[in-house]
Amino acid sequence: MEIKQLEYFVATADHGSLNKAAEQLYTSQPNVSKVIANLEKELGVMLFERNSRGIKMTEQGKMLYGYALSILKNSNMIRSLMQKKTGSYFSVSGYQSSILTRLMADMYETYKEKEIKFGYREGTVEEITDDVSEHVSEIGIVYLAQSQLQCFRHIMWHKKLEFHPLEDCGICIYMGSRHPWYDRDFLEFCELKELKFIEGTEDFFAMEHHIERISIGAVQMENLNNAVCTNSDYLINNMLKHTDVCCMGIDFVSGEYESQGIKALKVKDCEKFLTLGYVKQKKKELSEEARLYIKELKKRLAAYNDLL
Repeated sequence: MEIKQLEYFVATADHGSLNKAAEQLYTSQPNVSKVIANLEKELGVMLFERNSRGIKMTEQGKMLYGYALSILKNSNMIRSLMQKKTGSYFSVSGYQSSILTRLMADMYETYKEKEIKFGYREGTVEEITDDVSEHVSEIGIVYLAQSQLQCFRHIMWHKKLEFHPLEDCGICIYMGSRHPWYDRDFLEFCELKELKFIEGTEDFFAMEHHIERISIGAVQMENLNNAVCTNSDYLINNMLKHTDVCCMGIDFVSGEYESQGIKALKVKDCEKFLTLGYVKQKKKELSEEARLYIKELKKRLAAYNDLL
């Protein structure tokens, strides 16, 4: 069994499509099919059921998936450690975010004359903090419900990490031009239960798990209508662009989404129940790159708040 086989398997499982996996892996669909067929032959099991509507994982495939993710994560950690030994390396772990990734692009422009390799890894709060704890990334950018701060700080203590709050934020709702409410300027808090949402990967600290605890006056939130569940950025973007399904996000967004026909609507009178901040190794001094990244993030938070 090779790492390449597991990478092809996970990409296919994530996308539910050989063609989309091939696009992500910059190869051809027949090549992806061949690699997975060889893996199935080597293991002696069928990993995917194939029919006219596409493919889906078998029970054996589901069993392999979790182990494959763990192996690939450890493989990436080993690669990162080797890269650090051959030159400077600066990596941030965070969420799917145009602001955080644009900031990394700006960092590259600032330091491109130096021998520095940059990295940005997306994941859940657990994955982000694991990256920092295991030295895969120097800092992790997270946001979580304020009601979870005490629990989160306890977890950070066990992982030998520090959490530094930067800003308290509310939420916004991403929707595409196909949504009938696209031309509105804001949403009422009580209207959230009328929307259909995309739910991301399971995360104990996800805002969706805590929104029903938030109340505005006499309005109490019920469980959200999660119509789609995915960890695929491709699917999230396509659902927003081509359907009436929405996505919840933190109220700190980039204007770049509007060029894609995606709008972020503010939620009127919503409590700022989320805390945005960063995690780092306990008692470890930050690098020049990390200090600059955080400094610029604070500037963009301040600039965004000035526009409100």
